[in-house]
Amino acid sequence: MSIYDEPVPWISPREKRIRLTLRVVLTTLGVVILVVSSYLVVRTLAEAALGQCSPSWLTGTDPQICLYSDAGNQQLKVWGTASLQDGAIVELSAEDGPTFAQHWQTDVVRVPVSSGAFSYTFDVTGWGAGTVTTTLEFRMGPDQPAVVVDRYGSNGERIVGPDVSLDYQAGDPPPRIVQVSVDTDLSAS
Repeated sequence: MSIYDEPVPWISPREKRIRLTLRVVLTTLGVVILVVSSYLVVRTLAEAALGQCSPSWLTGTDPQICLYSDAGNQQLKVWGTASLQDGAIVELSAEDGPTFAQHWQTDVVRVPVSSGAFSYTFDVTGWGAGTVTTTLEFRMGPDQPAVVVDRYGSNGERIVGPDVSLDYQAGDPPPRIVQVSVDTDLSAS
């Protein structure tokens, strides 16, 4: 007698439903795990490749701010994009790194966002060669337009993302701020 000659055990309708339900649940779980892990891989790769400028739909960042800088002719040009409404104010500053013989630092300048972009040029005459760090901060304050305060809250409580921190020196409760930095080599300047 071969294995093909043995009778097949009878399966009750209840057992069939249980097996089908179990198969559907396990298949669904497998698909969910695949989708979530794929999203995490894509997000990690995008953040590694794009850094601070990863798409906000991927990172959940709001506002989304991208900062760039370039040096030449004794000037440090700073520009970027932001998902902020027109008139929103961002603060920019630049500071030399440890490669300089003398410490250099600019004043903080307040730059308005217009059509999702901002720019400013610092005079770095006499700074010499080395790495300069440009820092952007976005925070709530009395000079932010009402539409910006409505969107992010008077204390920045609706600002979200990986570049968000608390400014403990500004009050209690500490307001949430976005802080983004980029390094530029002044050697070619």
